[in-house]
Amino acid sequence: MFEGWSDFYLVVGSAAAVLIGLIFVVVSLMNDRPRSSVLYGSKLYMGPIVLHMSFVLVLSAGALTPGLSGRTFAAVTALLALWGLARAAYSILGMTKLRGEGGGAVHWTDPCYYGAIPFVIYAFALRVALAFRNGADWAPYGIAAAILALILLSVRNEYDLITWIAPRKDGDPPKKQGG
Repeated sequence: MFEGWSDFYLVVGSAAAVLIGLIFVVVSLMNDRPRSSVLYGSKLYMGPIVLHMSFVLVLSAGALTPGLSGRTFAAVTALLALWGLARAAYSILGMTKLRGEGGGAVHWTDPCYYGAIPFVIYAFALRVALAFRNGADWAPYGIAAAILALILLSVRNEYDLITWIAPRKDGDPPKKQGG
């Protein structure tokens, strides 16, 4: 099923592991912020990145597992895609709520990059899962595209978080969320 793909999945699995590690560095930069804002913000912003990269790790491991059937891989992919769809919807709704409460507390692009784009990627991954189940020749390329999209999106989102969290003038106290 994934003959000739081992190098690809070793590279993307390793990249996902590194990106998960980097999100913990981002968390450590938030030590001077109120715990309540960090917890809610991490669910909406950091949680999706960790989830995407965890899914990339699982799919990479599945692709490298000897003897794993296309149907089993399809079932795992479908489960992850459904979970990702639900998580993307949660992010969109959570950011909409945050925007309403904070009067512009989130940037207008956040629901797109943390919710809508992942929703589209996971909808595509669900379609790929059906293709695996049906034995479609293009399915390995489809899951590779979905995995690369998740990695690129996560790199973009981690960059977004770092550029929002880290910059601060010398001596400036941290700003409270929403103001």
